[in-house]
Amino acid sequence: MFNFSPTQYDVNFRFLNFQIRVHPFFWVLALLLFVRTPITTLREWLLELAAWTLAIFVSVLVHELGHAFVFRYMFFVESDIMLHGFGGVTVPHSPPRRYYGLKGLLSRIFLDAAGCLAEFILAAIAFGLFCLLPNQNGFNLLSVVKFFLYCTTLISIIWGIFNLLPIYPLDGGQISREIFLFFSPQKGLANSLIISLVTAGICIWMSLTYGMVFVAILLAFLAYQNYIELNHRSFRY
Repeated sequence: MFNFSPTQYDVNFRFLNFQIRVHPFFWVLALLLFVRTPITTLREWLLELAAWTLAIFVSVLVHELGHAFVFRYMFFVESDIMLHGFGGVTVPHSPPRRYYGLKGLLSRIFLDAAGCLAEFILAAIAFGLFCLLPNQNGFNLLSVVKFFLYCTTLISIIWGIFNLLPIYPLDGGQISREIFLFFSPQKGLANSLIISLVTAGICIWMSLTYGMVFVAILLAFLAYQNYIELNHRSFRY
């Protein structure tokens, strides 16, 4: 659904034996989401921007690692991770092992939910460390670390909940599609797309109400892709 072709500005590295690529638009995403006022000094603003960006990077990477580890240890296939302008994606090297029946449904749901689960665990760890560190007046290294932990907690919770919305291709949309297809192979996909469109419409309205224009644009793009797919499926019935 997203096309983020490799560029000369990509950051490529290996972590835990996974190949990871960070598209330059990922950093643009971090900048667009950073809102910090009032600004006291340029130095403080830049340090907080760096902490915010690192928090987004860690949170999204941990999310994708959740999927990658399930691919590796439950479906026995390796995968690559890409962080891009709309978050991240984990791509298996080959079609994963297929389970059938209720076991298959539960294994696929666990795969789709693993990223959010990993983020919630990260949020708990970051919040615990945030609470353990002492409070200090003024702006110093400790305050930057606490700001990073605060951002990591906040981002991991919000991004995890957002991804559980039944909007395809978010994790919640993947789970919704799996459940609908399990109970109705004929109409399950179309029904999951309808639920996806309705949920996206509600979330777009809420995002615009609270001034979250970027989120509304992202949801509108997802809704449009779902609408195109639903129309295409309708002609096939």
